[in-house]
Amino acid sequence: MARKTPNRTAEALREIEETGDRFATWAAEHAALILGAIAAALVLAASVGLYMQHSASARDAAANALALASSQYRQAMGADPAGGPVPEPANPELAERTRSEFVDRYIEIAKTYPNTPTSALAWLEAGQLQTELDRPKEARESFQTARKAAGKLAIGALASIRLAELAEEQGDPATAASEYEAAAGLDSYPLRAAALADAARCWVEAGDSDRALADFQRLESEYPDAPVAPPIEALIAELRVRRAP
Repeated sequence: MARKTPNRTAEALREIEETGDRFATWAAEHAALILGAIAAALVLAASVGLYMQHSASARDAAANALALASSQYRQAMGADPAGGPVPEPANPELAERTRSEFVDRYIEIAKTYPNTPTSALAWLEAGQLQTELDRPKEARESFQTARKAAGKLAIGALASIRLAELAEEQGDPATAASEYEAAAGLDSYPLRAAALADAARCWVEAGDSDRALADFQRLESEYPDAPVAPPIEALIAELRVRRAP
């Protein structure tokens, strides 16, 4: 049965799964804070990538195919085709059938325009729906393919974030930390500091204090003005106190 989870198109990140009471409040706030920046970054990245890599006709065809699929998915789920939240249909079988249908649709688009920003975005959409259908293995493969198709575009960092979220959901904080580090390593991604903070948090959960401190020190060095969630700052402060001579 499909998860009762709202669909997110390529502009959004799901809330980071709670890792303990001390992070619960922040996790919800964190997703809200970065939503707008991610949307702007990905729209710009996709537009620039499509312009640089393809002729006008191919660019328009790719963009139109993805936009049409997204609009039709929203309409099938009972949402406004133009935007806004996607409600969960009252009929769970309809929801599952619709998600499954559009997984195939997005994959078809991704394969029609391989190794392009459109392909990357379509793979992200497919992976998101596979996540909502509780198919984590397939979702992981889709996100990995999205990252490969994105190249150095910021869309690739979002794919890494989605992979990190999957790892957290499956209780694998070490893998999640590595994926957050991958997102932080992409220069085109505007939220590298937040990704480093998440990597540090996950390394703490994984029991690797050295790597947690290393990521946080990198955050402080490279992004000295970046805001950090108070729970993460407190967690790192505790580690440093324990390390003090």
